[in-house]
Amino acid sequence: MEIPEKCSKTDKKESILTTSINLEQAQFVTLENGLRILICEQNLTPSTFVSMSVKAGHFYDPDCCHGLSHLLEHMMFLGSRHLPKPNSINDMVEKAGGNINAWTGTEFANYHFSCHSEQLDKLLPAFSDMLRLPLLDKATLNKEINAIDAEFQFKRKDDLRRLYQIHKETANPAHPFSKFSVGNASIFRALPENELHQQLHAFHSQYYVAKNMALTVFTSEKADRVKNIITHSFSAIKAGDSAAESWPALYTDDQLAVEINIEPLQSARRMIVTFALPGLHHDFRTKPLNYLSHLLGDEGEGSLLAYLKSKNWVTNLIAGSGIEGKDFKDFNVSFQLTRSGLENKQHLLEALFSYIRLIQNSVDEKWRYQEKAHLGALAHEFEDNPKLQAMACEYAQHLFYYKEEDIRQFKIIIDNFDKTKIAEALSYFTPNNIRIKLIAQGLPTDTTCQHYDARYQLRPLSPSVLEALCHPPTINALTLPPPNPYLGMDYHLALPETDYLSPKTLIDSPHMKFWFAQDDVFHNPKGDIYVSFDTQALTDDLHAVAAKRIWLSALNDFLQAKYYRAEIAGLHYRIYGHQAGFTLHTRGFSNNQSKLALQLLETIHEFMPDQQQFERVKAMQIQSLQNALMNKPTNRLFSRLSVIVQRNTQAPIELLKAVEACTYKSMTSTCLAALKHYYVESFMHGNWSKDEACQFANQLAENSIGATGKALTRSVSQLPVGEALYHEVPCDHPDAAVVLYLQAPSNSIKDTAMCMVLEQMLAAPFFNVLRTEKQLGYVVGTGYVPHNQHPGMAFYIQSPTHAPDVLLKEMTTFLFEQLNEIDFYQFYWSTIQKNLLKQLEERDLSLSMKSQRLWGGLGSQETQFDRNQKLASEINQTSFTDIQHYANALAKRTLFGELVLYASGGFSSMSVPAERSLTNLAMFKKNTPYFPIP
Repeated sequence: MEIPEKCSKTDKKESILTTSINLEQAQFVTLENGLRILICEQNLTPSTFVSMSVKAGHFYDPDCCHGLSHLLEHMMFLGSRHLPKPNSINDMVEKAGGNINAWTGTEFANYHFSCHSEQLDKLLPAFSDMLRLPLLDKATLNKEINAIDAEFQFKRKDDLRRLYQIHKETANPAHPFSKFSVGNASIFRALPENELHQQLHAFHSQYYVAKNMALTVFTSEKADRVKNIITHSFSAIKAGDSAAESWPALYTDDQLAVEINIEPLQSARRMIVTFALPGLHHDFRTKPLNYLSHLLGDEGEGSLLAYLKSKNWVTNLIAGSGIEGKDFKDFNVSFQLTRSGLENKQHLLEALFSYIRLIQNSVDEKWRYQEKAHLGALAHEFEDNPKLQAMACEYAQHLFYYKEEDIRQFKIIIDNFDKTKIAEALSYFTPNNIRIKLIAQGLPTDTTCQHYDARYQLRPLSPSVLEALCHPPTINALTLPPPNPYLGMDYHLALPETDYLSPKTLIDSPHMKFWFAQDDVFHNPKGDIYVSFDTQALTDDLHAVAAKRIWLSALNDFLQAKYYRAEIAGLHYRIYGHQAGFTLHTRGFSNNQSKLALQLLETIHEFMPDQQQFERVKAMQIQSLQNALMNKPTNRLFSRLSVIVQRNTQAPIELLKAVEACTYKSMTSTCLAALKHYYVESFMHGNWSKDEACQFANQLAENSIGATGKALTRSVSQLPVGEALYHEVPCDHPDAAVVLYLQAPSNSIKDTAMCMVLEQMLAAPFFNVLRTEKQLGYVVGTGYVPHNQHPGMAFYIQSPTHAPDVLLKEMTTFLFEQLNEIDFYQFYWSTIQKNLLKQLEERDLSLSMKSQRLWGGLGSQETQFDRNQKLASEINQTSFTDIQHYANALAKRTLFGELVLYASGGFSSMSVPAERSLTNLAMFKKNTPYFPIP
């Protein structure tokens, strides 16, 4: 198969933004002390993204103190020789328009930050100081142990964390993966404080050395300048020795060919089939595991997933994920099961191995591998908005494993078919090399895991099961993917027309509006199409919303197999509900996208599930809503906030009852009525000519025979000013949580700007005082939270140790003190102002991001698309005196609406006056005033 030549570009090179990272031009440097460095220039954003990878993950924890590496990671932020104040580097990075964070993994710990590039010469020396000369002050140790314990307690009811611990306990106890990676107060305090402190120093001294570290920088600055700063900043790190990296086998023989029953907290039914592999994921030339996950994870007609769904055994399948390290890799095939699937797990496993046999028998079919390579080449050439911070972390780790010339080739190797390597990879996909995790409530268990109290049972697979899997039946319904009909060979660029570089209406009628705009920035053969349906019949009441939810889920389920080939060929679609109806969004290559959109729209108007599909999807929605009720308290509170503030948003607990009550007849009647009377608004943006847009618009109008309605408003509740409303959300979680939401008096440019300014000012001190100093909880923060473009601020805490009334008192005390002493922030105002201006002036990082911004502007009726410019102008003109006046009004409670949401957890509930307690949401939403819609 030929690989298409790159699209020809226009001569306007100065306006073109590349959409991928060019590693061929990267600089690779090794300092005299052994520190490996990768510097790659990028022009996607005027920012720099830095990552330092240290071979000092939890595999290296001493046996006497599991979690020590994690504790050290926390301690690293609490002051260094030249920046002794705790979190000084956090403050520096935030003032430089970025953020800093860290994580501790299996083999590696990672420290990373982003910033405006011109600040790099200040931040890199500080970053080096933090890594090289941390104070590890004994006085701060106790607080950080409390912080880690709060993190541990926060995750004790997390099913993924519980599953991970069971995974550790059923792996080889001689392998360091089996160590408890998080740590907690009981582990750390089992050691005398002096000994724990010495262990931290010894761990840092041994592992935080140049030969055990690797640095990656993606930057908009010139590489040579960055190289000089790095050399100056990091040359003083001592050389040291590389850490050992030789481990025993991840699993013993009796830990393979086993089944592990696990009882979850949430309502879930899953089966994870794990194939234990060596480090095959490091083969970046042939990428055999990518190829196998591509085939096993196929969702098209004839696929394993399509067959299992036709039997009503599964609802989803994901192939290829799993833990990995230098010399081991878990290849997981994960199934979301129905009740019937749980009962037929043996047949499901036989189908999996029947499909694997198909792949083994097709290993000579080179065209299929080449097609996958072609898809990869297109994805790289027209990469959309690469996540540079994540890439920096990934490549910092690659520096340990790969040579410079290999890393340069990562993104450009297209086709390196090697039958032998693919066959070798497949040789590990045998029944004797699997671990089956079966996750469902009510399974037999006999063991309780450490730390998380999750129940499980491990037992060997029976010889009869293994024999059946070694000789699976031939299933005629299973076939490997045919050639992809959506894979194009010619991706040309449309010539931009001056009149359509910003959205213009091609259709503007009482029942339909169609907007079109071209792109002249990214020069990418892609685009986005949005088609939104406002329909009263789907918003009348909870029962209508429940019917919409089931119908949309069934529709997406029906389309999954039919259009999966389009998805993997770069033609993506999404159909989702919103407050006034639902939206179809297609994106990706412009070739054939309008055709795909019309096909999807035709299906939308014609599709109605049968009774069996309805029952299956309804059960899925019930399970999803039940699980939503088990989310963390802060998540539940923010979800409820949206319900209270937005008129047409419903609470999961109310929706659950409506979905349970929904009948097939009521769903069909509701949705048929909705498709007979609606309003359509559409936006087409990207690589199309005006003629192509007009043709699509006319076809859309012809097919929208039910477009007889009017646009529906997205109303926002007007919260009372001066005295807060209170709303309690029951949560099955021991932590207490509080969200204090302050609603701006209007959505004017001034109120929006002031809301953004005050949130930025208060964010860092709120975290530092209430989490770092007072240690009220692990989850502490603030956010700028608009609803339907109406601005607001939220302050939140989730705590395992303090009741909600204590949390609220601490929050309000902090806020009133800070607002009444706003003069203190005058020194910081210039920096905050600059950072906000930079955020507002940042360009779109991708064509799809630009499409989304323009579509959002159309939705809020801001058709000049200059809101960010207006906000920037307002902030630029704002004096600190203006901020003082605004803060004073906020402190006197004469400006913002107030809402307190809380979950009591294992503590006593708040004592709230009845007249301020919001209990009946339906009555509140019926009687409350709403802000006028512009």
